Amino acid sequence: MKAKPGKSIRPHYEGAASVSYHRVMDGFDETMDSDNNWLISLSDLLSLLLVFFIMFVVMTKGSGANEKTRAAEGQNHVLPVAELNQKADVIGETIRDKIQSGMKNLDLGDDISILVTNREIIITIKEKVTFRPGEADILGSFEPVLDTIAEIIHKYPYFHVEITGHTDNVPINTFRYPSNWELSVARAASVLKYFINNHYIDSSRLSIKGNADQKPVAPNDTPANRAQNRRVEIRLKRVEA
Repeated sequence: MKAKPGKSIRPHYEGAASVSYHRVMDGFDETMDSDNNWLISLSDLLSLLLVFFIMFVVMTKGSGANEKTRAAEGQNHVLPVAELNQKADVIGETIRDKIQSGMKNLDLGDDISILVTNREIIITIKEKVTFRPGEADILGSFEPVLDTIAEIIHKYPYFHVEITGHTDNVPINTFRYPSNWELSVARAASVLKYFINNHYIDSSRLSIKGNADQKPVAPNDTPANRAQNRRVEIRLKRVEA
């Protein structure tokens, strides 16, 4: 098409270009607003993360300080080993004196002995007081000794009680006790049952062993020495918390 003489088409193009420009600018402004909103959201997120991080650091330091304080307080309540051992020795001597005083009227002589260490108290009772030869039924003379020991066990609940039966090397072969192993265990079990049935001691605090003739305290070469080996040992072992 040819343009008519005297008329110009430039204004039409200028108007169209102006409209396009404004549309582009409006779109650009909208895009900028959208980008700015995204940047604001990211900024808010980073600010929140920074706040959480600061709170975490503060709480962690506070928790560490509390742990150190509790540890220091706990150390203030821990007794030195030497003091614990000294206390155990005093308790052991007290128990020994109590048992010995309770034995005075029983006329036991050397048939019972007490050894005190900082870890345990070992009470040894010879067969003369405890059982008839080749049997595991408790003698009446043994009961007052066990009653006194039971009082100690009740009074000091941190002791674990180990009961051990010992024999000499003279073989035994009966229907009830085919060997000294069965006899030594049966004697220890009789003491355990006495503590439970007569004094209601918690069975979890008691244990038994039978050593037969494997741990003699004297050579099995004379009747007197064999008599020393036939014994019951009651060990009060201090249990650490």
